[in-house]
Amino acid sequence: MNFSDKRPIGIFDSGVGGLGILRELIKSFPTEDFIYLADTARMPYGEKDVSDITAYTIESFEKLKKLNVKAAVLASNTSASYCLDEIKSLFDFPTLAVIGAAALDSAMVTHNKNILIFATNATAKSDAFQSAIKKVDSKVNVKIRGCSELVNIVESGKGESEESYEILNKYLEFKDFDYDTVLLGCTHLSFTKKNLDMALKKNNKNVKVIDPAKSISKDLKRMIEGLRIESCGKDQKISFYVSGNVQNFKRIISKLLDEPEENLDVKSFEVKG
Repeated sequence: MNFSDKRPIGIFDSGVGGLGILRELIKSFPTEDFIYLADTARMPYGEKDVSDITAYTIESFEKLKKLNVKAAVLASNTSASYCLDEIKSLFDFPTLAVIGAAALDSAMVTHNKNILIFATNATAKSDAFQSAIKKVDSKVNVKIRGCSELVNIVESGKGESEESYEILNKYLEFKDFDYDTVLLGCTHLSFTKKNLDMALKKNNKNVKVIDPAKSISKDLKRMIEGLRIESCGKDQKISFYVSGNVQNFKRIISKLLDEPEENLDVKSFEVKG
Protein backbone atom coordinates (compact mmCIF):
# COMPACT_ATOMS: atom_id res chain seq x y z
CA MET A 1 0.00 0.00 0.00
CA ASN A 2 1.46 3.34 -1.06
CA PHE A 3 -1.04 5.50 0.79
CA SER A 4 -2.24 5.31 4.38
CA ASP A 5 -5.45 7.06 5.45
CA LYS A 6 -5.18 7.56 9.20
CA ARG A 7 -8.57 9.22 9.59
CA PRO A 8 -10.72 7.26 12.06
CA ILE A 9 -13.73 5.07 11.35
CA GLY A 10 -16.84 6.17 13.22
CA ILE A 11 -19.36 3.88 14.92
CA PHE A 12 -22.68 5.28 16.07
CA ASP A 13 -25.26 3.81 18.42
CA SER A 14 -27.69 5.23 20.93
CA GLY A 15 -25.99 3.33 23.75
CA VAL A 16 -23.57 0.50 24.47
CA GLY A 17 -25.06 -2.05 22.05
CA GLY A 18 -22.65 -1.18 19.26
CA LEU A 19 -19.70 -1.98 21.50
CA GLY A 20 -20.04 -5.58 20.33
CA ILE A 21 -19.38 -4.34 16.81
CA LEU A 22 -16.50 -2.15 18.00
CA ARG A 23 -14.96 -5.13 19.82
CA GLU A 24 -15.05 -7.20 16.62
CA LEU A 25 -13.68 -4.38 14.45
CA ILE A 26 -10.79 -3.69 16.84
CA LYS A 27 -9.69 -7.30 16.38
CA SER A 28 -10.30 -7.39 12.62
CA PHE A 29 -8.67 -4.01 11.83
CA PRO A 30 -5.67 -3.62 14.16
CA THR A 31 -4.20 -0.75 12.13
CA GLU A 32 -7.39 1.35 12.07
CA ASP A 33 -8.42 4.05 14.56
CA PHE A 34 -12.04 4.12 15.76
CA ILE A 35 -14.41 6.67 17.26
CA TYR A 36 -17.45 5.32 19.09
CA LEU A 37 -20.24 7.88 19.46
CA ALA A 38 -23.12 7.07 21.85
CA ASP A 39 -26.21 9.22 22.30
CA THR A 40 -26.91 7.90 25.78
CA ALA A 41 -28.71 11.07 26.88
CA ARG A 42 -31.61 10.19 24.58
CA MET A 43 -31.55 6.38 24.51
CA PRO A 44 -33.28 4.02 24.01
CA TYR A 45 -34.17 4.96 20.43
CA GLY A 46 -36.41 1.90 20.13
CA GLU A 47 -39.27 3.65 21.92
CA LYS A 48 -38.97 7.02 20.11
CA ASP A 49 -41.03 8.53 17.27
CA VAL A 50 -39.59 8.18 13.77
CA SER A 51 -39.09 11.95 13.45
CA ASP A 52 -37.06 12.03 16.67
CA ILE A 53 -35.00 8.99 15.71
CA THR A 54 -34.13 10.65 12.39
CA ALA A 55 -33.29 14.03 13.93
CA TYR A 56 -31.13 12.51 16.67
CA THR A 57 -29.24 10.30 14.22
CA ILE A 58 -28.53 13.17 11.83
CA GLU A 59 -27.30 15.34 14.71
CA SER A 60 -24.97 12.57 15.87
CA PHE A 61 -23.61 12.09 12.36
CA GLU A 62 -22.90 15.83 12.20
CA LYS A 63 -20.62 15.26 15.18
CA LEU A 64 -18.88 12.38 13.39
CA LYS A 65 -18.36 14.67 10.40
CA LYS A 66 -16.70 17.27 12.64
CA LEU A 67 -14.46 14.51 13.99
CA ASN A 68 -13.27 13.87 10.40
CA VAL A 69 -14.20 10.21 10.07
CA LYS A 70 -13.40 8.55 6.74
CA ALA A 71 -16.26 6.05 7.02
CA ALA A 72 -19.00 5.16 9.48
CA VAL A 73 -20.93 2.17 10.76
CA LEU A 74 -24.53 2.86 11.75
CA ALA A 75 -24.75 0.31 14.56
CA SER A 76 -28.22 1.37 15.66
CA ASN A 77 -30.61 -0.83 13.69
CA THR A 78 -33.46 1.37 14.86
CA SER A 79 -31.84 4.37 13.15
CA ALA A 80 -30.94 2.36 10.06
CA SER A 81 -34.52 1.12 9.74
CA TYR A 82 -35.84 4.63 9.28
CA CYS A 83 -33.15 7.01 8.05
CA LEU A 84 -30.21 5.15 6.46
CA ASP A 85 -30.92 6.55 2.99
CA GLU A 86 -31.15 10.08 4.38
CA ILE A 87 -27.85 9.68 6.24
CA LYS A 88 -26.15 8.45 3.07
CA SER A 89 -27.48 11.40 1.09
CA LEU A 90 -26.50 14.02 3.68
CA PHE A 91 -22.91 12.99 4.40
CA ASP A 92 -20.03 12.52 1.99
CA PHE A 93 -18.30 9.72 3.91
CA PRO A 94 -19.48 6.14 3.20
CA THR A 95 -21.81 4.59 5.78
CA LEU A 96 -22.55 0.92 6.38
CA ALA A 97 -25.55 -0.43 8.27
CA VAL A 98 -25.81 -3.73 10.07
CA ILE A 99 -29.19 -4.72 8.63
CA GLY A 100 -28.13 -5.58 5.09
CA ALA A 101 -25.04 -7.57 6.07
CA ALA A 102 -26.81 -9.55 8.80
CA ALA A 103 -29.85 -10.23 6.61
CA LEU A 104 -27.64 -11.67 3.86
CA ASP A 105 -25.74 -13.93 6.24
CA SER A 106 -28.88 -15.27 7.93
CA ALA A 107 -30.67 -15.96 4.65
CA MET A 108 -27.62 -17.82 3.36
CA VAL A 109 -27.21 -20.15 6.36
CA THR A 110 -30.79 -21.20 7.10
CA HIS A 111 -31.66 -24.70 5.88
CA ASN A 112 -35.36 -24.90 6.70
CA LYS A 113 -36.04 -21.27 5.65
CA ASN A 114 -37.26 -20.23 9.12
CA ILE A 115 -35.47 -17.34 10.86
CA LEU A 116 -36.19 -15.84 14.27
CA ILE A 117 -35.08 -12.21 14.74
CA PHE A 118 -34.61 -10.28 17.97
CA ALA A 119 -34.91 -6.51 17.49
CA THR A 120 -36.06 -3.35 19.24
CA ASN A 121 -39.77 -2.62 19.05
CA ALA A 122 -39.20 0.21 16.57
CA THR A 123 -37.07 -1.96 14.28
CA ALA A 124 -39.65 -4.72 14.46
CA LYS A 125 -42.41 -2.33 13.37
CA SER A 126 -40.35 -1.05 10.43
CA ASP A 127 -40.13 -4.45 8.67
CA ALA A 128 -36.55 -3.52 7.69
CA PHE A 129 -35.03 -6.91 8.48
CA GLN A 130 -37.91 -8.82 6.95
CA SER A 131 -37.64 -6.83 3.71
CA ALA A 132 -33.86 -7.21 3.54
CA ILE A 133 -34.06 -10.99 4.03
CA LYS A 134 -36.85 -11.37 1.46
CA LYS A 135 -34.67 -9.58 -1.10
CA VAL A 136 -32.05 -12.32 -0.64
CA ASP A 137 -34.53 -15.22 -0.58
CA SER A 138 -38.27 -14.64 -0.97
CA LYS A 139 -39.04 -18.14 0.36
CA VAL A 140 -37.63 -17.45 3.84
CA ASN A 141 -40.15 -17.22 6.69
CA VAL A 142 -39.41 -14.64 9.37
CA LYS A 143 -40.70 -14.18 12.90
CA ILE A 144 -39.56 -11.16 14.89
CA ARG A 145 -39.47 -10.61 18.65
CA GLY A 146 -39.35 -7.12 20.10
CA CYS A 147 -36.60 -7.06 22.75
CA SER A 148 -36.54 -3.49 24.00
CA GLU A 149 -36.65 -4.64 27.63
CA LEU A 150 -33.29 -6.35 27.14
CA VAL A 151 -31.73 -3.10 25.91
CA ASN A 152 -32.07 -1.44 29.30
CA ILE A 153 -30.68 -4.53 31.05
CA VAL A 154 -27.56 -4.51 28.85
CA GLU A 155 -27.21 -0.73 29.23
CA SER A 156 -26.98 -1.25 32.98
CA GLY A 157 -24.18 -3.80 32.49
CA LYS A 158 -26.34 -6.85 33.33
CA GLY A 159 -26.45 -8.65 30.00
CA GLU A 160 -25.44 -11.95 31.56
CA SER A 161 -27.75 -11.66 34.59
CA GLU A 162 -30.46 -14.11 35.65
CA GLU A 163 -33.04 -11.55 34.53
CA SER A 164 -31.71 -11.47 30.97
CA TYR A 165 -31.65 -15.29 30.87
CA GLU A 166 -35.31 -15.53 31.86
CA ILE A 167 -36.32 -12.99 29.21
CA LEU A 168 -34.32 -14.76 26.48
CA ASN A 169 -35.83 -18.08 27.51
CA LYS A 170 -39.30 -16.59 27.07
CA TYR A 171 -38.40 -15.08 23.67
CA LEU A 172 -37.30 -18.45 22.30
CA GLU A 173 -40.57 -20.24 23.01
CA PHE A 174 -42.41 -20.83 19.73
CA LYS A 175 -44.82 -23.76 19.46
CA ASP A 176 -45.72 -23.21 15.81
CA PHE A 177 -42.43 -22.00 14.32
CA ASP A 178 -39.51 -24.41 13.87
CA TYR A 179 -36.69 -21.94 13.29
CA ASP A 180 -33.10 -23.06 12.64
CA THR A 181 -31.49 -19.60 12.63
CA VAL A 182 -31.54 -16.76 15.17
CA LEU A 183 -30.53 -13.29 14.01
CA LEU A 184 -29.43 -10.84 16.69
CA GLY A 185 -31.15 -7.84 15.13
CA CYS A 186 -30.33 -5.63 18.09
CA THR A 187 -26.63 -4.97 18.71
CA HIS A 188 -27.10 -5.11 22.49
CA LEU A 189 -27.72 -8.85 22.30
CA SER A 190 -24.03 -9.53 21.64
CA PHE A 191 -23.63 -9.02 25.38
CA THR A 192 -26.19 -11.70 26.27
CA LYS A 193 -24.49 -14.45 24.26
CA LYS A 194 -23.76 -16.82 27.17
CA ASN A 195 -27.34 -16.60 28.40
CA LEU A 196 -28.67 -17.02 24.87
CA ASP A 197 -26.63 -20.20 24.40
CA MET A 198 -27.99 -21.59 27.69
CA ALA A 199 -31.56 -20.65 26.79
CA LEU A 200 -31.23 -22.33 23.38
CA LYS A 201 -29.94 -25.47 25.05
CA LYS A 202 -32.83 -25.49 27.52
CA ASN A 203 -35.30 -25.17 24.63
CA ASN A 204 -33.54 -28.01 22.77
CA LYS A 205 -32.76 -25.72 19.87
CA ASN A 206 -29.76 -26.53 17.69
CA VAL A 207 -29.65 -23.34 15.69
CA LYS A 208 -27.21 -21.02 13.96
CA VAL A 209 -26.87 -17.66 15.71
CA ILE A 210 -26.00 -14.73 13.44
CA ASP A 211 -24.05 -12.00 15.24
CA PRO A 212 -24.14 -8.85 13.07
CA ALA A 213 -20.71 -7.79 14.35
CA LYS A 214 -19.05 -10.45 12.21
CA SER A 215 -21.30 -9.64 9.24
CA ILE A 216 -20.45 -5.93 9.27
CA SER A 217 -16.74 -6.66 9.64
CA LYS A 218 -16.71 -8.42 6.27
CA ASP A 219 -18.58 -5.55 4.61
CA LEU A 220 -16.26 -2.93 6.10
CA LYS A 221 -13.18 -4.77 4.86
CA ARG A 222 -14.56 -4.86 1.32
CA MET A 223 -15.50 -1.18 1.48
CA ILE A 224 -12.25 0.32 2.77
CA GLU A 225 -10.18 -1.85 0.45
CA GLY A 226 -12.38 -0.94 -2.50
CA LEU A 227 -12.12 2.78 -1.73
CA ARG A 228 -8.40 2.44 -0.92
CA ILE A 229 -8.77 4.21 2.42
CA GLU A 230 -6.97 1.63 4.58
CA SER A 231 -4.58 2.70 7.28
CA CYS A 232 -1.19 1.06 7.75
CA GLY A 233 -0.50 2.71 11.11
CA LYS A 234 0.87 0.70 14.02
CA ASP A 235 -0.63 2.33 17.11
CA GLN A 236 -4.40 1.85 17.20
CA LYS A 237 -6.38 4.61 18.93
CA ILE A 238 -9.93 4.16 20.25
CA SER A 239 -11.93 7.22 21.36
CA PHE A 240 -15.41 7.45 22.85
CA TYR A 241 -17.90 10.33 22.80
CA VAL A 242 -21.04 10.21 24.90
CA SER A 243 -23.96 12.62 25.27
CA GLY A 244 -24.95 11.37 28.72
CA ASN A 245 -23.05 10.75 31.95
CA VAL A 246 -19.39 10.12 31.14
CA GLN A 247 -18.52 8.26 34.33
CA ASN A 248 -21.48 5.89 34.10
CA PHE A 249 -20.63 5.13 30.48
CA LYS A 250 -16.96 4.58 31.30
CA ARG A 251 -17.88 2.18 34.10
CA ILE A 252 -20.17 0.10 31.88
CA ILE A 253 -17.88 -0.09 28.84
CA SER A 254 -14.97 -1.00 31.13
CA LYS A 255 -16.99 -4.04 32.19
CA LEU A 256 -18.27 -4.94 28.72
CA LEU A 257 -14.91 -4.55 26.96
CA ASP A 258 -12.86 -5.85 29.91
CA GLU A 259 -10.68 -2.76 29.87
CA PRO A 260 -9.56 -0.72 32.92
CA GLU A 261 -11.38 2.61 33.19
CA GLU A 262 -8.11 4.54 33.30
CA ASN A 263 -7.26 3.24 29.82
CA LEU A 264 -10.48 4.54 28.25
CA ASP A 265 -10.57 7.86 26.39
CA VAL A 266 -14.15 9.05 26.96
CA LYS A 267 -15.30 12.60 26.19
CA SER A 268 -18.66 14.35 26.39
CA PHE A 269 -20.56 15.88 23.47
CA GLU A 270 -23.63 18.10 23.68
CA VAL A 271 -26.97 17.40 22.05
CA LYS A 272 -29.96 19.67 21.57
CA GLY A 273 -32.23 17.82 23.97
